[in-house]
Amino acid sequence: MSERRWLSWVIVAATSVGLFGCVDGAGSGPQGGQIGGVHGSEGGCDEEKEDIGADDVSPLGFSAREALTAISGERSVPLTWAKGGSTTATVSVGELVAARFVRSTVAEGDSSGAEPALAVDCSDHLQIDVPLAFSTEDGAFDESFAVTLRVPRIDAASFFYKIDLSALQGSYEVTEVDPAEFKAVAVYLSGALSSGAVSGTISGVAESHPTGSGPDASVSAQPFGVAQF
Repeated sequence: MSERRWLSWVIVAATSVGLFGCVDGAGSGPQGGQIGGVHGSEGGCDEEKEDIGADDVSPLGFSAREALTAISGERSVPLTWAKGGSTTATVSVGELVAARFVRSTVAEGDSSGAEPALAVDCSDHLQIDVPLAFSTEDGAFDESFAVTLRVPRIDAASFFYKIDLSALQGSYEVTEVDPAEFKAVAVYLSGALSSGAVSGTISGVAESHPTGSGPDASVSAQPFGVAQF
């Protein structure tokens, strides 16, 4: 399956408060909670995806199961809230659901010859669908959801997930900005996993109400930090 992965203004905004901007999409909008497919002009990747079995050795030299074995299990690390205070975050990666090999190349630029505003990682990698649990000791988060891990090598993986604020099991509420002052507020969880560690960021983007009308109408996005671990 062929698709183009674009870097959107949402990712640019999120990156400015600590999120890594690596997102997969096919132009159809967010799926399964993950951002994807938002067409932008900052640059992107052309990607060819191929379904693979859990034990198939990929062109990267390892199988999805081998990669997941290296990063699966439970990890706990200190988490610091942007508004002050700290707790312990726990991340747990579950069993493999599906896997794909992704051949990725830098997409051809537009005719203007403009350079991308932010670099995009267009390296070959595996995509591995897994359940993931994320919780904090203070009860702010106690969530379980499906994510797609991006795995460029056997001992490293990353993920990026849009949290469904209406379905939270923990006690977290957006207080970093006043949601009543914005058209929409979204919060994202990003993480990086290795054979012995996990780190990540919780950040958000608040979309303003449109100003002006007709062709002069505009909206803006205000990024905000929630936590780092």
